[in-house]
Amino acid sequence: MKRILVIASAAAAWLVAAAPASPQEQLSFKLLGGLARVQGDDYNAGVRGALQFARDTSAALSGSYKTLGGSQDFQGEIINFWGPHFGVGIGAGYYRVTNSTGISGTALGSDPAAEFTSLYTPKVTVIPLFLNFHWKTRLTPRAGLDLFGGPVFQIVQFGFGRDETSTTDPTAVTETFNASGTALGLQGGLSLSYQVVRGVAIVVDGFYRASKITDVKGNWFLNTTTAASGTVTQSSSSYYFWFFNDTQGAVYQRFGFFDASGPSGPNVSGARHADINVSGLVALVGVKFSL
Repeated sequence: MKRILVIASAAAAWLVAAAPASPQEQLSFKLLGGLARVQGDDYNAGVRGALQFARDTSAALSGSYKTLGGSQDFQGEIINFWGPHFGVGIGAGYYRVTNSTGISGTALGSDPAAEFTSLYTPKVTVIPLFLNFHWKTRLTPRAGLDLFGGPVFQIVQFGFGRDETSTTDPTAVTETFNASGTALGLQGGLSLSYQVVRGVAIVVDGFYRASKITDVKGNWFLNTTTAASGTVTQSSSSYYFWFFNDTQGAVYQRFGFFDASGPSGPNVSGARHADINVSGLVALVGVKFSL
């Protein structure tokens, strides 16, 4: 981590301080904002499995669990061009994917009828640090095209909260999990620009960013309160994010938080450490200042 930060700092200093070798050389600053999407993979599959299980075991159900999807994305980049076409840029950004969605219903086969609620709150916060190699050309005297791509290093924080209640032995459950990790990947795409005045252009960027974190280990907390047993609290700083198949008549893909041994039981199969896939398409618009 320290080595990557040292290299990135040195590269940024070099890009800013580099002296032009020809009149065609140009230093540009891009400030952008827009939308990003993440694939979600194991989290999204587990959410769909949990929702299907709830539908299959409920006499009545309302609401839904939403998957991870889009978010606002902001980033900046410094680019040093050599000659009319080639350049190198370094930049950083920020985006956060979150939602809070839940279900409520009546469980099958209970007498008296058991009412329940369940709320999921995921949060994925990401800081991407990237190095882009650029090739640009003019489309018209004012419009330009820039193709770019390179490595991206992402600092990822993952949080999850689950709040549930049931009228069976009146029960309230609160579960949280928080972890952080890093992901090294690639990104690439294109940028269209239109010069408004000398040195200032409107830019629209579209690109794909690919990376994910694995072996997600973090802090887990579970608080369970029932009328019969009172409050029981459990916690650990060494729990992992797991993905598995839960066979209860049908096969449901599920996720959960367990120690290094993972989930177990007659209904559990295919257990493995879950991935947090933050790959996805990004669309941004902003301003480019050129010196």
